[in-house]
Formats: sequence, C-alpha cells, structure tokens
Amino acid sequence: MNLYDGFVANKSDFTAEQWDLLRKAPLFAGMIVMAASPSGPIGVLKESFAASAALRNGLDAAKGELTKLLAIDLRQNINVHKADSFDPDALRSEALAVCREVSALLAQKATEEESSEFKTWLVSIAREVAQAAREGGFLGFGGVEVSEAEASAIDQLEIALR
Repeated sequence: MNLYDGFVANKSDFTAEQWDLLRKAPLFAGMIVMAASPSGPIGVLKESFAASAALRNGLDAAKGELTKLLAIDLRQNINVHKADSFDPDALRSEALAVCREVSALLAQKATEEESSEFKTWLVSIAREVAQAAREGGFLGFGGVEVSEAEASAIDQLEIALR
C-alpha cells in the first residue's frame, strides 16, 4: 500500500526525470531480451519489429490513466536509446536498473492497479521480443522459440519489477 492508493497518477505527479524514466522502460524491456541472446541480423530485425509492435499494442490497450498518458507522450515524441558501442551485458544491466527504478517509482506514486498494468505491459514486451525469432537454428530451421538466455532475461526483468 502506498501514499497514493485510491488516487490516479498523472504526469504532474512525476518530475521530468521520473517521467523520462517511465518513458525509457518499455524500450529497455525489449532490449533486455535482445541483449540476452543476439539473434543475428535477421533475428535482430524481427525482434526489433516485435518490440515496436508490442509497444504499440500495449499503448493501444492501455486502460489505466498513467499508461494512457504515457502512450500519448510516447506517440508524440519517442527517442530511441543510442549507444556508442553494443555491449549486451552493459545494456542488459542498465535496462534492469531502469526497470528496478521504475518499480520503486510506481510503488511510491501510482496505484497498485496502475503499477500492475505497467509492469505487466513491460513483461509482455519482453515476451513478444523473445518469441519473435527462433534461436539456435540454421537459416530459420530448427532451434527454439525462446532461448534459455531469453527466458532468464525475462525472469530477471520480472524480479527487477517486484
């Protein structure tokens, strides 16, 4: 139970830095899985499209006021995280840290329902990315739908969001 139980969170309840943190979380949720098991150029493309689709679908399905406000904001101005170099471990670590911060922030400033909806959405993004490209096959044959590394990344995300 938090101070805001019974109240609906809105953008004015968050500082600019906190709102930016909420905006980063959906992108990082997908990156956690992508960094866990790089899938080659075609797999990365499929996973990127899946992350984008999951982001759009989640925003379209938003029921809570907080997620709806975030959806409007993301549609108006979305910034993609750019890195100087690709270090999967560093990216995954940063993304999990962002998700832990988001979880703590939601516990302070959002209702349990809003927090749950947002966290469920983040995990669904990660799951859709994990299922987008088969792992371990050759030329699209064989392999598994979700690799052990991707499943582990989703578990880490769920732990970070608790």
